[in-house]
Amino acid sequence: MIVRRHRRIAFAAGALFATFSSIAEAQWVLLARHVIGRVETMSQQSKAAGGPSYDTATVMLDAAPDKVYAAVVSHVRARTDLAVTQNDPSAMVVQFSNGQQIAGIKVNPMGDNLTQLLVTSAHAASQPNAADLVVDAVLRVCREMKVECARPVR
Repeated sequence: MIVRRHRRIAFAAGALFATFSSIAEAQWVLLARHVIGRVETMSQQSKAAGGPSYDTATVMLDAAPDKVYAAVVSHVRARTDLAVTQNDPSAMVVQFSNGQQIAGIKVNPMGDNLTQLLVTSAHAASQPNAADLVVDAVLRVCREMKVECARPVR
């Protein structure tokens, strides 16, 4: 009798947990859909001469992750001024360099047709700010995927 009761409690707890996790996931996807196409950026320039600096941009795309990744790889390989330093299809990461600066692009699957694209560039403070180049890379992928993206407001 007690074993039966424990089984019922365990089953009810499992069903309740599955229901709440499905609701939470659905709310996350709904929230992500509200920010589709809005490019967000973050940068920091070191005050010290030659110190480290970075530029980052991210955007949610209404597109299949595998197609976004294929577009990113195609674009990076087509650029003669860039050398691919790492390409990891299972993690959907491409890292590359122009000889002076390094950058990487990460494609994050959020659903069947929902993808987060993250682009980051690192450089020395004495080198030009790469923020515009990073944002341009994000917008170029948006155009290739035929999804509308908006340049961030400064």
